[in-house]
Amino acid sequence: MNKAPPQLPNRSAGETQDSKVALIRSELDGHFYLNRMRLRFAGALEGRYRRYCGLRDRRYIRQLVNILIALYCLYGIFDWVMLGVLVEPVYKIRYAMGMPGLIAIWILVHSRKLDAHLDKLVVLGLFWLSVTTLTMARVVPDEHKGLYLISELAIIMAGITIGKMRFWPALGSALLFVISYVLILMPFGRSNSFLLYYLFLSCGALGLCLLAQYSTDRSSRREFLQKLLIHRKNQQLKKLNSRLRDLAEVDALTSISNRRSFDQVLDEEWRRARRRGYNLAMLMCDIDFFKSYNDSFGHQQGDLCIKQVAQCMQQVVRRPGDLVARYGGEEFAVVLPALDVEEAANIARVVCQSVRDLRLPHPMSPANEYVTISVGVAAMVPTGGHVAGDLVGRADEALYLAKKAGRNRIQVYRPELSDGSASDRIGA
Repeated sequence: MNKAPPQLPNRSAGETQDSKVALIRSELDGHFYLNRMRLRFAGALEGRYRRYCGLRDRRYIRQLVNILIALYCLYGIFDWVMLGVLVEPVYKIRYAMGMPGLIAIWILVHSRKLDAHLDKLVVLGLFWLSVTTLTMARVVPDEHKGLYLISELAIIMAGITIGKMRFWPALGSALLFVISYVLILMPFGRSNSFLLYYLFLSCGALGLCLLAQYSTDRSSRREFLQKLLIHRKNQQLKKLNSRLRDLAEVDALTSISNRRSFDQVLDEEWRRARRRGYNLAMLMCDIDFFKSYNDSFGHQQGDLCIKQVAQCMQQVVRRPGDLVARYGGEEFAVVLPALDVEEAANIARVVCQSVRDLRLPHPMSPANEYVTISVGVAAMVPTGGHVAGDLVGRADEALYLAKKAGRNRIQVYRPELSDGSASDRIGA
């Protein structure tokens, strides 16, 4: 005894969204990361994340570098205000040493090929600023050293926090600053307690900046993974919806539209033709003596015959907007928008000939030695007094008369005849 399948509980939209978020969160804790700090992805995912960051931050970083270079140049005014006649060595460092390096970095930042390495270029820019500013602090009088060192620390802290660097490049930038400071100014530090205190203060301030950057980097990576997983699930959902749509609208045997799809398209085209006032034509087709074919060759060969005829019709009727559908069994329906009855009859002739050209043997057919079809043709301009079913009925009536007249032919429905029946037989 077959058991009924278990019923799935109905879930509200909120519960479904919560379960989706919970699933994504569980996947976020998966095997994406290379270390426990979760600051580096495994495999090719790291490169993808860098490209994502490059595309996301490209414009921001470029504007930041532009502002940085502009401020670097304008600081020359303050050099002159503070130092007066002693400004010459500072200008040489700022404009002869610092500016060429910053211009080179500006060129690299504006190269699209290096978008994935923008944070490294920011590190390079901050390092060059450190070297030049610390060198200037070394040559200025002692009473002005503090101003240059404070401005340097502010630049490094701002670069680490607002430069949108990953944690490891930010750590590298901080270490380069400390190394530059030790190599350039520490010879003075042995006899100057201010420089030692400044080094201690800088390390503490940079540590706080790195802690903030660590949190920012982890959050950014988690956000990236969340977007990636949501995109992946959306793609899977699209594929599933496409599959479901195919199951609902495509005939499994012939891979053409099924009866449900035909009904929908006919209704849409009927309403469109009624609004615009043009003809809507239809072909109703039937494989001749198909029961005899099945009895002779078996149902598997019969299914193959239906499939071949359907694909043949699909290849012939190829206008945008036309539809070939399996109407039921060995019957097919064709919707032809914006065609009158004569134009539809011409297409019907081509369809009939194409099926005969398949040369599928049918020794039990009285109409022909090969498989053939009969076609009923009808067309009308939809009006308020008619419905789409009227067009189907006319095409089906024409098909009935084509079969009654011997099959392997087309028959056109002529509504203007006094008896209202199908006539004007056209041999295939």
